[in-house]
Amino acid sequence: MINSLYQLVNKGSFRTLSFLLALGLTIAFFLNIHGFSTTLRTASPIVVLSIIWGIVTSWIHGIGFDIRTSLLKLILSPLIGYITGCFAVISHFLR
Repeated sequence: MINSLYQLVNKGSFRTLSFLLALGLTIAFFLNIHGFSTTLRTASPIVVLSIIWGIVTSWIHGIGFDIRTSLLKLILSPLIGYITGCFAVISHFLR
């Protein structure tokens, strides 16, 4: 089941989306480091770790690493990375 869910997003267009999301979040983080640190200072550590995990997942999927084990496919699932990445974008630009 994990393999079939992973194959849904293992296409070129989703990899491009992951790359652009990761690139955008990374640029937003580095260009506004004070705003990010101020915003994330008051957030829960779980939220901060999930945002970082979403960015890492987007980079891994966007660059095109081939994940072979089911456990890593579950941990580094691009679907969950998209959700946390979108959450990071919304929380960063709406505050």
